[in-house]
Amino acid sequence: MNTTQVGAWAEEIAWQHIHQHGWQLVGRNFFCKGGELDIVVRKGNVLAFIEVKYRKRNIMGGAIASLSPTKQRRLIHSAKVFLQAHPLLLKLDCRFDLIAISGSDSPHSQVQIQWLDNAFITSGWG
Repeated sequence: MNTTQVGAWAEEIAWQHIHQHGWQLVGRNFFCKGGELDIVVRKGNVLAFIEVKYRKRNIMGGAIASLSPTKQRRLIHSAKVFLQAHPLLLKLDCRFDLIAISGSDSPHSQVQIQWLDNAFITSGWG
């Protein structure tokens, strides 16, 4: 698989995991100038912007270590644009989550999934 296919495969694994936990899909692969949101979901009064990161191995911190400050700023920017396009969602409590997937990129192998809710803290972004 090429990197685009691996990314789509990881996002589908993440979505299945999220859905099994009772979250409703609001959007996937939201693109805007300056960023992208992988998955946006809602459960009750919470709206979660979920970044999906895949690493074949956990060397050098694995997928979790890849959520850099620059990436965080891009996620915040993308979330602002998303909320401008969907103003009814502004009343919800928003958070940024990370789903880190590690393991083989083969559909027939086991992967590890870590879901970090509130993966980073923001102040005054909304």
